[in-house]
Amino acid sequence: MKNKKKALATNRLLTGSRTGLALVLAASISAGIGFQTVHAEGNANADTQDFTLEGVTVEAKRPDWESKLSPGSVTVIRPDDYKGEQKTLPDLLKNVPGVHVREVNGKGQYTTVSIRGSTAAQVGVFIDGVLTNLGGDAAVDISTIPVKNVERIEVYRGYIPSRFGGTYMGGVINIVTKRPDKANVSAEIGRAGYGGRSYSLQVDTPLGNGSLMVGLNREQSDGDFKYKNYAAERNLPYAMKMRDGYQTEIENFNTDMIENAKQRYNVSLTEPEKAAFKGNTEEWLRFVRDNTTGTDNFYNRAYAGNYTTAPGESANILWGAIKDTEKWTGKFSKPAEFRNFFENADVATKDAIYKDYARAEAEYAVRKADPDTNPDMAGKSQKLAEWKEKMKLLENDERRRQYNDFKNTDALIKWQDDNWMIKGSWKKIDRHLPDGLWGNDSASTAVSSGSYVDAKDIYYAESRRQKVDAREFLVQRRDTVGKLEWGWMIDYLHQDKRYNTEKPYEYDKAPPWQTPMRLWSNYKSNKYNLQIDGSYKLSDSQLLEVQTNFSSEKMRVHGSRMDDYSKDEAIGDVGTAMASYRNYYKQELFNVQIQDTFTMDRKETVWLTASGRYNQSKIFGSSTRMQKEDAHKWFKKEDEQTDGKATWQLALKKKFDDNFTMRMTGGTYYRLLNLYEIAGDGAGILPPPRGAAANGTAFPLPEEGKQFDISALLNGKMLNADANLTVTYFWRDSDNMLQLARRGVDYWSYFNDNHGKAHGVEIQTGLNWSKVSLDLQATYTKLRMERRNSTFADYGQTEPWREVWQTYAPEWEGSARLTYHPTAQLAVFGEVKYVDEYFTDSTKDKRGGQDSYLSGRPVGALTTVGAGLKWKPQKSLQVTLGCNDIFDKGPKMRIYSPKLSPVDGYVNPEFPIQGRTYYATIRYEF
Repeated sequence: MKNKKKALATNRLLTGSRTGLALVLAASISAGIGFQTVHAEGNANADTQDFTLEGVTVEAKRPDWESKLSPGSVTVIRPDDYKGEQKTLPDLLKNVPGVHVREVNGKGQYTTVSIRGSTAAQVGVFIDGVLTNLGGDAAVDISTIPVKNVERIEVYRGYIPSRFGGTYMGGVINIVTKRPDKANVSAEIGRAGYGGRSYSLQVDTPLGNGSLMVGLNREQSDGDFKYKNYAAERNLPYAMKMRDGYQTEIENFNTDMIENAKQRYNVSLTEPEKAAFKGNTEEWLRFVRDNTTGTDNFYNRAYAGNYTTAPGESANILWGAIKDTEKWTGKFSKPAEFRNFFENADVATKDAIYKDYARAEAEYAVRKADPDTNPDMAGKSQKLAEWKEKMKLLENDERRRQYNDFKNTDALIKWQDDNWMIKGSWKKIDRHLPDGLWGNDSASTAVSSGSYVDAKDIYYAESRRQKVDAREFLVQRRDTVGKLEWGWMIDYLHQDKRYNTEKPYEYDKAPPWQTPMRLWSNYKSNKYNLQIDGSYKLSDSQLLEVQTNFSSEKMRVHGSRMDDYSKDEAIGDVGTAMASYRNYYKQELFNVQIQDTFTMDRKETVWLTASGRYNQSKIFGSSTRMQKEDAHKWFKKEDEQTDGKATWQLALKKKFDDNFTMRMTGGTYYRLLNLYEIAGDGAGILPPPRGAAANGTAFPLPEEGKQFDISALLNGKMLNADANLTVTYFWRDSDNMLQLARRGVDYWSYFNDNHGKAHGVEIQTGLNWSKVSLDLQATYTKLRMERRNSTFADYGQTEPWREVWQTYAPEWEGSARLTYHPTAQLAVFGEVKYVDEYFTDSTKDKRGGQDSYLSGRPVGALTTVGAGLKWKPQKSLQVTLGCNDIFDKGPKMRIYSPKLSPVDGYVNPEFPIQGRTYYATIRYEF
């Protein structure tokens, strides 16, 4: 019966709703058929220009500013098309085909982006052409990048233009801030559910020969949404069993004490009293624990039963009972001494000894009769009380998210004219890091500790706070001299990232706190970028582009226990080990690339773009406190490694007519690693071992790969609407991919232990009528990942490649957005987003079938629906009302897994997702 129930539950998960994706695909296919040849300009409705909510731009006839965009797949998002909707960068990127956004710690918290099945680290994120990826971060946290002062977001997949230094196996996201062209002041205030607030102010004004923009933004949320804890429901029977077990032990113990009180402790009970006490154990325990003088209680009866002026006990028995009492301890060293004293004592002295004996026997009887103090039952009453408390928490499985708040504040000041751009920005992040629901590093291991997250504090580290201060300063100049357009740029980026545990689990020498940086840590990074690029028009049909850039980043790390060199009796000599943790890193990156674009026919319908690039990384890591190099055989006081390689790209485009174009791209990639991946985090992640003979590289190697894609682009007329359709097939092969694996008892290391392949299809389409627009996108991605285990290679052990699941990578993903403009002042919109099921564990059971599927701990598919309206009563005022995830599906996501607790069943994802959220925004332009 149990197996049948499990199979039924699994089948329900396997056949999760794909209604949302079906809608996306059906509309996409319908939009892609029946095209009629028309001119690309189409017909615009002037009455609804204020509410053009396309949100994305696929390749068509590009304006001048897009002339340097990639010859491959590119999508452009304009945040102004979503004014008032309180959309963040992750929200906007969810509408781009081939892009998967992973809200790692939940909405508004640490969030990463991957492209075409890549890892988050394989995506480059640029702001105004400057790489924002810092060495101290595993990947860019896109939840902290504001979009209020952004003109457009460019998403490149596959082929990457030469103006972006470095190679990225997934793609590149470039965020371009606004360049104001007139004086303007705008302010926006928004409120949302769960304490959500947003404020923004933008001031644009002419200054000198250019324009000045000042932007101030603030976003914050309590994030205390409700969700159902599935682990509570599944673990309730187990907790009930534990509670009943302790309850039965205590009740049996009390019954035995009641029945044999006379025989064991000389306490007389009548039969009615015995019956009454057996029927009410709480009353029995009150009777046992009551030590009030002059009342009828267990102690007084035991005292009376053992006191007599002639107890008939030998002196040895009397001494055995009283020798450890406060009055008699240390009086006599041997029983014979007491016996001699007792036999020669007067009547009064003997009577006092009899009383002391009776008191000692009564106290002993109370200790033995009370389950809390009986040696064989010690702590079981406390355990019973704990399980009763747990039962109360499990019986109510509704939770409200705790430690999920954030406050993001940023400021931007930018001056720009036809040649110069000077920009300064400041960012402050203050947030708690929410607890995961899977019970890692828990101080409470009974049942599944995830059952109690957000109901009480159960982790070693609770109320973990992270604060980040970042500053950037950029100077750029561009000039045109004849056929040459060129420019240079200098950029400085500083980040100070601090972490602190506000509620550490309190007990002496807790093992987790023996590891450095567990209580607090501080990362300080300073990065300098220098870039020179230019394009030369060789002829009317050929353009040559060159770019070179150099960056230098220095990072210093400090944290708890890193300065602890003392000899600790509890954990041994930690001085050498603590001093071995690296606290200083430096990375220098050099990139040079050249790109040549030319036409291959007289009609200029066939274009070929070829580019070559060379990328190099020099990494240096050291411990400034290490006195000698004997903490680890592979770990040196200083290590240095240089990696570099040349790669190439090709792109071919064929324009058949104004309505049909095809393109094809391909090339190789060589992703240089960041400081986090190369040197670790200074504590729990260390550089990998180099073997018993200290051979091999000091750090992991860069990731490599090759990619190919082919696209068809159509523009035309369908159902009396302007329509476009882009279909892309992509393929990628990756090698030397990183895998984080446990190498020792208390640390992990990165190894080049993965390789894999990805292929799939991207579909993007749009239909525009006079008052209605429909935009759709869908992505299919098929991944195959293989892994080997080289973590113990220095012991002579090697493993063959074996297939594993690629985690957090849905096979299907899509979205649809419908906008209706009943009047020039009103727009109503609705959205549907679909994310297919995906695996949260890479383990792939060799038995195959259902066992293999469940071993990956899959999360069920998610379809969310949102809607809203925008009203413009006057040109300068806009009011927006809406709701995201109307049916509250996000918090209901679940995983079927037999691994996370003593019983099988459903559990939540590690970090639940916020669901139904209402919002309202008022925007005014002065």
